[in-house]
Amino acid sequence: MKKKIMSAAGGLTAKIVGPILDGAVSRFIPTDGPLDLSSVHAAIRADPLALLSPLDLFMDLLRPHYFKNVRFDGPNGDPGWFGPDSAAWYVHTHAPSIYFGLLNTALIDILHQDIRYAVYDHSKLPGRDAAGKALPGYFSGTGFSVRAGRSSVFFYGVVLASSDSAETLCNIVKAMHSKVEGFRPDGVPYDAKDPEFFRFTYATVVDGIATAHAKYHPKPLRGAAFDQFYLEYSKVGEALGGTNLPTTKAECDDILENHPLSLGISITTDNVAYARNFSTGGKRLLPNPLGWIILNAASKPVRNVMQFRQPYAPTLFVYQQVIKIVCAIMDGIGGMREIEQAKKRVGRTAPLAAQGAPEPVCV
Repeated sequence: MKKKIMSAAGGLTAKIVGPILDGAVSRFIPTDGPLDLSSVHAAIRADPLALLSPLDLFMDLLRPHYFKNVRFDGPNGDPGWFGPDSAAWYVHTHAPSIYFGLLNTALIDILHQDIRYAVYDHSKLPGRDAAGKALPGYFSGTGFSVRAGRSSVFFYGVVLASSDSAETLCNIVKAMHSKVEGFRPDGVPYDAKDPEFFRFTYATVVDGIATAHAKYHPKPLRGAAFDQFYLEYSKVGEALGGTNLPTTKAECDDILENHPLSLGISITTDNVAYARNFSTGGKRLLPNPLGWIILNAASKPVRNVMQFRQPYAPTLFVYQQVIKIVCAIMDGIGGMREIEQAKKRVGRTAPLAAQGAPEPVCV
């Protein structure tokens, strides 16, 4: 009944409010900028109520770049690799913390020397000059949509999509990573197939997602339930070819803080322009809010390199409340389409079983 009411309201709103919004949408969501926002524009014009689900609306920008044949909506009853009672499902059905977690891992991509040059040499994400050389500090508008679309469908798909889809996604990404090798400007080689390189990069990803969950989910998993996520997610890493992967928070921290590759996390002339976008500038009164969101959930080596310190108590309290509001707005009324499709596929509309406990967003 609720969906029928929302659908009817959307149709009526499109007819009445749509023409009024059209000018505003055209002005504030241009279709001729560095990012092609025409799909977002079209979605709002078709149903202005889409504005009430901003994260799902943002996904309309990325969906054209998804890997093909990934199903969240079927086959009916297929639990996927983990199922709705798993810790992995509980973590991934809170879309805002997943995206903050992926931003966390993106920062590692920028700061770590080996990963950074792998991105420069093999990714569509960096902006490039006429000769194709990466321009530090710049992102490609088209490349952003492609990279973000593929990353989004992979990270959601391996957990929430059908079993066949999860396997397909891992096979695709494993094949892509098999071609990622080369040399840094100083002659040091990098190779995504190297077991220790993969083990370290895997730890940055799973920890980025897990820590953002712990910080920004309204009821995050704690203790053994939190470690269960690390254990479950290792299945994804193994499907990508990883071995000896961390299966607890403590094991992951040990890799990130003590693995020899952690020494590669640094700020250099090649990444300082990117790093400035995430920096809080060492400020304790009014640090960069986006920088705080990311660094608040970052690993110790990243915090140290970025010279991160928590702001003074009044500012910290405000930021904690603001991030709760931001997460609620991002979740919106309708939820993200892929998450809702996955829940319907497994017949689960009630709250998921792996319930966490309310905790402060900053610990």
